Amino acid sequence: MKIVFVHQNFPGQFLRLAKTFVEEGHEVVALGMQRECKIPGVKYYSYNAVPGPDDPKWDNRYSPVIPRLRRAYGVAHKARELANQGLEPDVVVVNTGWGENLFLKDVWPKAKHVAYFEYYYSAKGQDLDFDPEFPVSSEEVIWRLRLKNSMQLGALDAADVAVAPTQYQRDTFPTYLHDRIEIIHDGIDTDFLKPNPTVKLQLGDKGVKFTREKPVVTYVTRNIEPMRGAHIVLRSLPYLLDINPDLQVAIIGGKGTSYSGSAPEGQAWLDVFRSKIERPVDWSRVHFLGNLPYEHFVKVLQVSSAHIYMTYPFVLSWSSIESMALECRIVASDTAPVREIITDGVNGRLFPFFDEKALAERVRETLADTEKSAAMAREARRIAVEKYDYKKVCLPQWREFLGIK
Repeated sequence: MKIVFVHQNFPGQFLRLAKTFVEEGHEVVALGMQRECKIPGVKYYSYNAVPGPDDPKWDNRYSPVIPRLRRAYGVAHKARELANQGLEPDVVVVNTGWGENLFLKDVWPKAKHVAYFEYYYSAKGQDLDFDPEFPVSSEEVIWRLRLKNSMQLGALDAADVAVAPTQYQRDTFPTYLHDRIEIIHDGIDTDFLKPNPTVKLQLGDKGVKFTREKPVVTYVTRNIEPMRGAHIVLRSLPYLLDINPDLQVAIIGGKGTSYSGSAPEGQAWLDVFRSKIERPVDWSRVHFLGNLPYEHFVKVLQVSSAHIYMTYPFVLSWSSIESMALECRIVASDTAPVREIITDGVNGRLFPFFDEKALAERVRETLADTEKSAAMAREARRIAVEKYDYKKVCLPQWREFLGIK
């Protein structure tokens, strides 16, 4: 079969599927805005966002629709070029968050068009109004979300079928659309992601050494920002360090922004959060590791004694399920996306998102009750293998959904 994947930052969620289908002998084509693709066997074509015929000269800060429309035009132009050269795909799979699928059904009308949905925004009850520390600055913020949602609805109209990775993410869409959106996770490699009781790690020749002989509390986020609760984790540091004089805290994450707005006055959120910690912190025991290569990220979680995961009501991070597969002793925010994968007292411990003292207390319980914590960690891995293993669970679901044998 001929399969086309489209993602402005390809491969994104499609990495494993693209690799699998290439290995099986299917013709796999990908379109994105990166200059190159390093997946062997994938025929990759880069496109540029371009203005449409009636492109308004608006400032992109005020209309999120404009950059999405330009991506839609740009990828459609590249697709038309490929169609004129004879490319006629059987399946076209597009992450709709960037507007890229809007015109592709007109270019390839015979293909099965699949919309991959991540999130539908809301003015109430999700991420926007969740954190009172960062209130909505004006109603125009809400208007921007409605414009983004209008693009999602257009994406659904331009697709034959749709899919979302978790039930929570599917349920952010209007109720009347739920039966049109299948739930299939991207999947994780649970054969690779497994515990290693003998793991040791040193980052750099003179970097900190981590072993399982002394307690290590870990926290992972793509970037240190409010959406993933970094401000709460930073405020919990004095209480975490009080638990044990040998305890170390390892924080993985960059200093940019992924989902939250920019920090005030051109600062990094990390600097803002550090300045607001009310008690002294022994920073020699807190290690900011930045964004690590994947194999180092895995080793940090393998050495973890208690792993913190936090998120607003928003898209669930891959790392949350990866930490389950690694048998981490998970302490997580009691928010809707998390409750889909963590049951308090069964495969992890939950705490109220804004309560940094409760976070520290749950970590203390985790470190103190080693037998129960280990049992919950084993249950977390069992669930990860049973529900989210790529080869055994998710790939067969994707095959059936896409109609690829």
